[in-house]
Amino acid sequence: MEKQIYNPSVMKRVNELDLLKAVAIIAMVFIHVYDASTKLVVTSGVEMSAVWIVEFMGNIPSAGVFMFAMGWGAAFSSRSTPKTYLSRLRQLFILGIVINFFEHFIPSIIDPGHFGTVWEIAPSIIAVDIYFFAAFAMIYFAVMKKYKEKPKTAVTVSVVLVAVCFAVNAIFGCETLSTGNGWIDTLIGLFIRENVWSYFPFISWIVFPVAGYGAAALFKKAKSRGAVLLFSLIAGAALIALSELFMQVFGIPDAVIIGAHEATDASYYSMHPLCALCGCGVIAVEFIIANLIMMAANQRLPKFMSKMSRNVMEIYIAQWVFIGFLTPALIYVTNLWINLLAGAAVTAASYFGAELYIWIKLKNKERKESKSR
Repeated sequence: MEKQIYNPSVMKRVNELDLLKAVAIIAMVFIHVYDASTKLVVTSGVEMSAVWIVEFMGNIPSAGVFMFAMGWGAAFSSRSTPKTYLSRLRQLFILGIVINFFEHFIPSIIDPGHFGTVWEIAPSIIAVDIYFFAAFAMIYFAVMKKYKEKPKTAVTVSVVLVAVCFAVNAIFGCETLSTGNGWIDTLIGLFIRENVWSYFPFISWIVFPVAGYGAAALFKKAKSRGAVLLFSLIAGAALIALSELFMQVFGIPDAVIIGAHEATDASYYSMHPLCALCGCGVIAVEFIIANLIMMAANQRLPKFMSKMSRNVMEIYIAQWVFIGFLTPALIYVTNLWINLLAGAAVTAASYFGAELYIWIKLKNKERKESKSR
């Protein structure tokens, strides 16, 4: 009989998830650099294929995986309490403002003629980027920790939350609640897609952290790798097939797989419930692929990939520092290959920038500890 390898008491990290997170941060840097070059000229079939890969990998396999991993990590965190997550909520809001400053304000300061003045884009300081979304997700995790000894209640809360969010999203759609005021619309956009700064509204994306939390709970109970892979295959295939079918039936734009390249910001960021379910299926299939890769590699993850997975937060922030200053130049790039080269350069710079920040932080901590002795 195969031994139970998925045991939280002996399994400190899940290499497959670390691999997905490392790929996700690379894909996210590339899609952000790609999006900054709004004048790209893409004509050949090879270029079109490259664009599809960048845009496909830059949506669910990046943002969706981050959110899924966020839920997974919360489920595996035995020491965290509701208070822990409420404290993180404040920290993430601050980080969200920092990211928005570099993402929106820096390009505006450098080239106000193209990006608008800081006054004109002022509401973007509260744009719901992934860190603002993560801040709201902390409330869900706090509730889960409160009911960790009452699994039935936790499951009920999760199901009701997703059901309500799906219903609101399907009924109201996106960009239908405008008040005409930029600040108010951006505040509404924290919860439901309303304007260009509604990147990851809560009701559209909370399904991914919930799915991650639930998947981790099931993962803990798995008796074998085979059971995990079989469940992932069945769930992933079913979600993708059914969601794609119903998207065709109801005329919902597929912003996840088939229509990844043609998807507009509105259709992607608003993430219709059917697209969200398809996205969960994509993550399940990705998890299977990651398992197969790690088995072929004898469970050895390259050191730089492991570091990228562990330093996701620092790398994500670093990339926006670089992209913020580069955007005024990137908008004039018309050659796809130059854009992709820039994406590779920003990825490397963000990786080493994060490493440098962590090293400095560690040295400062050691210095303070030595002084206190």
